[in-house]
Amino acid sequence: MTVVLPTPAPPSSRLTALQPDSPPGKVGMFIENGEQGQRQIMLWDNFADDRWKPAVAGLRRITCNLTTGGFTAEEWQAAKRDIVDDLNRRAADIAKVSNVDLAKDLSHALADDRDLIPPNELLRYATNTLPGVDVRSGSTWWRQQWGSGVEHLRVEAPELAKVSDPVVAIRAEANEATGSSGCKVR
Repeated sequence: MTVVLPTPAPPSSRLTALQPDSPPGKVGMFIENGEQGQRQIMLWDNFADDRWKPAVAGLRRITCNLTTGGFTAEEWQAAKRDIVDDLNRRAADIAKVSNVDLAKDLSHALADDRDLIPPNELLRYATNTLPGVDVRSGSTWWRQQWGSGVEHLRVEAPELAKVSDPVVAIRAEANEATGSSGCKVR
């Protein structure tokens, strides 16, 4: 069996490195395997005041760069370390999980016709598999993940209510950030 535990604070990311003075949680990234079989990859920037344009431009440049160039060796090392740390934490906390949460996980697995894998088993698998994931194979995986989905850019800013066509304004800002690199938002 496996369990769903509260999501820990997101580890640092390239977004955080580009905004070193940002308060915790302002920018980040996480990958979530959803209950309905989908995978969600989210990057965010909780911009302040009317700073939606630089936030959109920064996110667009980052996603374009990650899609075309992938992650650095240091970023892959940090991601692998974060996975092992998370699985260690989940394995250590398994005895604290309520029966209700276990029943929920079991019902979702049965509905999806899949097995539940305990955190300690996932940890063993990760410690055996992750050392073989290098920059090239990791970046190939990343491009497959990102390219197989549909991008969605959401901007929440009161000043967009004053814009006649906010969708066009957001799209223009995102496309301007990447220039002619081929990372256009449609």
